[in-house]
Amino acid sequence: MKVLVILLIPLAAVANGCRPGADGGPGILATVGQAQISSKDMSYKITTEKAYGNETVTEVAALVALINDALEQEVGRIFGVTATPEDISELSRHADETTKAPEILAIVKRAFGEDQDAYERLYLAPKIINRKLHAWYSRNANTHEHQRALIEKAYTIARSGKSLEEAGQECGLDFSAGENRKTNRGMPGLLKEYFTQDGQFPADPMISILEAMSEGEIYKNIVEDDYGYKVIRLVQKNGAQYKLETITAKKRPFGKWFQEQAAQVGIKILNAELEKKLASKCPNVWWVKEVHNETNE
Repeated sequence: MKVLVILLIPLAAVANGCRPGADGGPGILATVGQAQISSKDMSYKITTEKAYGNETVTEVAALVALINDALEQEVGRIFGVTATPEDISELSRHADETTKAPEILAIVKRAFGEDQDAYERLYLAPKIINRKLHAWYSRNANTHEHQRALIEKAYTIARSGKSLEEAGQECGLDFSAGENRKTNRGMPGLLKEYFTQDGQFPADPMISILEAMSEGEIYKNIVEDDYGYKVIRLVQKNGAQYKLETITAKKRPFGKWFQEQAAQVGIKILNAELEKKLASKCPNVWWVKEVHNETNE
């Protein structure tokens, strides 16, 4: 699987005029659960963001970015999903050896200087936690227990002789009929610099399943991916073109689940000026209104 070795990070900004935190220690601007966000963190964020060519970043955008990363860290910690020293070492090595944008990585590293801890905590760890938390959620059996039960019921009905469409209707699941085609498409030019190796998209894993099936066959197992569970029937095979029918039980979206978990993590903005700007400039960020209300109670 190809890995993005340079990722566009959330907006960051210079911490001009930021006052020390009210009760979080010198220079602490906010707390998110057990995590602290400092004016120094914000300073690192601005320089890193400028490495990607964003010269119009704001303090508010920086704070939102830092808090979003901290929320992922705290939710991950609750469920035992963390960026281990081995994870960080591997990503750092991979980026150094395979990046397609070495000039950007060099600027980022210069921004952190000798502060290796901050480089790992603010630049590497959020990428790792984001990926691992999505992967953990998508494969967590307890989270998707209801959807799994429905697709297993639909599979049993389909194997008993009913059509996939009938099985889907009986279980309240989506039915679709369509085509898959085996291709070897190149990657759009705008994305190539962020990928390594041969510049090709990863192969569609569905093709290897369809290649091994006979026309009219229902696949012997329920197929799971990051977004749902599927029962598949191969209708027709014509060279590299496959006609198939599918019943799908969609997994609950990650975003909805994450917001519910993150809403239980306490957020405090300790810099009054930033808090007011945050409420004014970012009212549509889901956690901002609650934080503003609590701050002004």
